[in-house]
Formats: sequence, C-alpha cells, structure tokens
Amino acid sequence: MNFLNGYGNANLTCKMEKSTGNTIVRLQVTDSTNNYANSRIRANEVTEGTVFLAYEQTGGRGQSGNFWESEPGQNLTFSLVLYPEFLEIRRQFMLSKVITLGIYAAMNKYVDQLSIKWPNDIYAGNRKLGGILIENSVVYGLLKSSVVGIGLNVNQIIFRSSAPNPVSLKLLTNQHFDCELLLTEVLTGINSYYKQLREGEDEKIDQEFLSVLYLLNEKHLFSAEDEVFTGEIIGVNEIGQLLIRKEDGRIMEFHFKEVEFLHAVK
Repeated sequence: MNFLNGYGNANLTCKMEKSTGNTIVRLQVTDSTNNYANSRIRANEVTEGTVFLAYEQTGGRGQSGNFWESEPGQNLTFSLVLYPEFLEIRRQFMLSKVITLGIYAAMNKYVDQLSIKWPNDIYAGNRKLGGILIENSVVYGLLKSSVVGIGLNVNQIIFRSSAPNPVSLKLLTNQHFDCELLLTEVLTGINSYYKQLREGEDEKIDQEFLSVLYLLNEKHLFSAEDEVFTGEIIGVNEIGQLLIRKEDGRIMEFHFKEVEFLHAVK
C-alpha cells in the first residue's frame, strides 16, 4: 500500500458505513491535526465523525504539551471530531474510555500483552504503542465538541526522541502494516464503543476498561508528592482519577500528573 495515495494539499472525502470516518480529510503536512480540526470547528465546517488524517505532523502534541514523534508516512496520526452533547462534564472520562477501548479492539488481534495505561495510552507489555489527546469544549456543563487526537506507531522502527519506551507494530511483529486498513479498523472499533456510550451502556464500558487496565491489582512502586510508596491499582473513579490502594489499606485518588509509575515490586 502506498501511504501517499490520496494525499495532497486538497482535501479528499471517503464514505464509510460507520458514523466515525464518514468524512476523511487528508493533509500532506500540518503542525497538529488537533490544531487543524479545532480551526475547522471554529469555522463551523465540521460534521460529527470527521477525521483529519496527516501524512506528516510537524508539531504533534501529546498530554501536557509533550511532543509526539512520528516519522512521515509510517504511522497513523489523526484527529476525530465528535459532538458528545449528551455527556455531562463530570462523565467526560467515559469518552477517553471508549476511544482507548476502540483502539484496543483494533490492535489486540495483532499483538500480545496489550493493555490501556491510565489515563489513555495503549501499551504492549511495558512499551507505548499509541496515545490520545482529547480537547473538549464545554457549554452549560455539557460537552459541546471533542477533538480526539490519536497517534499510533505502526511501521516506524527508529525513534529519536527522548520518550523512554516507544514501540511500533512493525517492531513487535516484524511485519509491515497497511495504514489505511488499520485506520478503518480503529474507526470501526471506536464507533462501536461510542455507540454504546450514546446508548447509556456505561457499566459495560467500565467493566471492559477495567479488565484491560495496565498493572491492575499488581504491586507497583509509585511516586506522589515526594513520596515513594508501594500500592496496587484497583480502578478509576467516575471523574477519571486513578485509584491506588496503599499497603496500609488506604485508597488514594490521583489526577493525571499527580502520580508517577516507577517499577514493579518483585
């Protein structure tokens, strides 16, 4: 598959049966697909389910402003626009759950030891295969729009950034992947779980998310507020905080960046 097929300065629209991915806008180069998607939303030019797919990102972003490394044409870097106006802001982490579960469903058949590392990374073993960055717009306590940035390492074999543990599907399997086919599979997976969210199947989503949570119920070293402690991840609460039970039985709640994963306790 020639990943350059269909790329160019002009937009290309593709029709699919699923609601996510009905429109795919292909960009040769952009700084960030999330930036581009947000600019189109401000111009009132985006329908729900639109995907902005970049051949090359010059300023791809991860969580907390981190840089997302991606060799041009070798990976999937795209943003999905959703309008989850049915979702109260206190439940916004449900969106993160359905996106990561959709990606997990698409990737799980290709690699072993796949899991979701809180809050929203896709891990193969102890190595990062992909991540998401969700940017929400809120009106009257409801989510008006969500731009879901997704980066998946597909065919890249050399990573030059300071990221400690990146890995790609090709490194894991020694196979070359068709990025277009993989995109369809990922969007199909996301669409399935997003439909469940619309239909109020929160409990089912929660159970599936918990079942694939990285390091669930395993003793692990963590660092928080200058304290290193041993604990076990036991879940995630309604607002998306990570729940860790310390050795003394206390259950601690952490927002993103409030706790650091160190290493497993043997």
